[in-house]
Amino acid sequence: MAGNRDMFVHFIQVLEEAQTPYCILAGYDGYPDDIGSDVDFMVSNEWSDRLPGLIALAAARSSGHLIQYLRHETTATYFVIARLNGKTVSYLHPDSSTDYRRHGRRWLEAEGVLERRRRHARGFWIPAAADAFAYYLIKKIDKAQRLDERQAQQLTRRYLEDPDGGSKVIRRLLPVPEAQTIEQAARSGSWSTFTSLGHLRTALHARTPIEPWSTRIRQAAADLQRFTDRLIAPTGLHIVFLGPDGSGKSSIISTVCSEMSKAFRRVQYQHLRPGLLVPKRRGGMVVTDPHGKPPRGTLASTFKLVHFWLDFVIGASVWLLPQKVRSTLIVFDRYYHDIVADPLRYRYGGSLRLARWLGRIVPQPDLVFILDAPAAVLQQRKKEVSLEEGERQRSAYLELRSEFRQARVIDVAQPLDKVIADVLGHICDCQEARTARRLRVPRSVTPSAIADPAS
Repeated sequence: MAGNRDMFVHFIQVLEEAQTPYCILAGYDGYPDDIGSDVDFMVSNEWSDRLPGLIALAAARSSGHLIQYLRHETTATYFVIARLNGKTVSYLHPDSSTDYRRHGRRWLEAEGVLERRRRHARGFWIPAAADAFAYYLIKKIDKAQRLDERQAQQLTRRYLEDPDGGSKVIRRLLPVPEAQTIEQAARSGSWSTFTSLGHLRTALHARTPIEPWSTRIRQAAADLQRFTDRLIAPTGLHIVFLGPDGSGKSSIISTVCSEMSKAFRRVQYQHLRPGLLVPKRRGGMVVTDPHGKPPRGTLASTFKLVHFWLDFVIGASVWLLPQKVRSTLIVFDRYYHDIVADPLRYRYGGSLRLARWLGRIVPQPDLVFILDAPAAVLQQRKKEVSLEEGERQRSAYLELRSEFRQARVIDVAQPLDKVIADVLGHICDCQEARTARRLRVPRSVTPSAIADPAS
């Protein structure tokens, strides 16, 4: 993808201008034209604090946004750069590490790998062949359940660049029987016997010593800080879409979930409420006559409202916050405040003042989209309510803007592609601002200023 390529080129340019000691660890054979997954790279330990500023600068230069930052290990950080292309989004996922650590073991030291690095024909730094083979072999054995054909051929390709160095790596990491089997597979390119990597993972861990207890204590403290930071500033995003029938919520939400999925670990779609107190029916019926039944009495309505409200309040701590900590994009189609704008849909005949007051205690979404269009336009799309009721609902939904800290009104009378582009733009802006606050990335910065923080 052109956008993907362009972002990578700017990323490398910024690292080079800042004289950053780095190397791309894996998958680089087709770069920059073919970037199929994360860009795994290593930097010197002392550059880890400066890296977010460089990534933000690379994003800005490529007309993109730095919209995500995940510390998934104490010495490894995952970034997401996004660039809007109308109703679609292009991504670059730089995944950095200093010393390569997992499970209390230091598998590769950044200092040594960077000393031995070499220039790729396309102009960026890559590891020595033996280091590239070691990184990919360790990563696959330690993380993958099995090797697919592409991964197997990648291992063979790295090994054959330096067979002697690769053999030394294998014998260092694994006992003799396993080492001989791996070496034979790497030389021949035939990995068909490796249907499972579990026994290799056990041998790999047994062969590699755990780091000293003092280092493990420091790493445990860093891991605790990493987890605490995620609790204080979760990396997930909570979005709500509000609007009357005919405003196109379903089409917009479907595209948003698809296009933004690569910026988060997972995507969770919710219709109306969390569903903790009373589980929601699966595959619920489509509402064709939302105002067909009369409202409940005052007492029954009040009971229903409190039950509805508690589902959101309890859901905030039991369900919503853990999802955000796990870097989930949570998208609600309707929300608590829908009962204020369209009480008849919920057969609510109680006090709207009480409903509004309780709504101020409901967890605030990170971003709310109020989908707006003239009532006549909405009625052309769906005729469930009268024109007069459509006008009333439109005014009621627009009044909800004041109930949220971050609310955006979207004109859905315009073409759908333009609507989606507007929504995606607001989401990227929101995520960029949240990420900048977490990282304390300055608004304007140059590679030389990052390379020399005192400047």
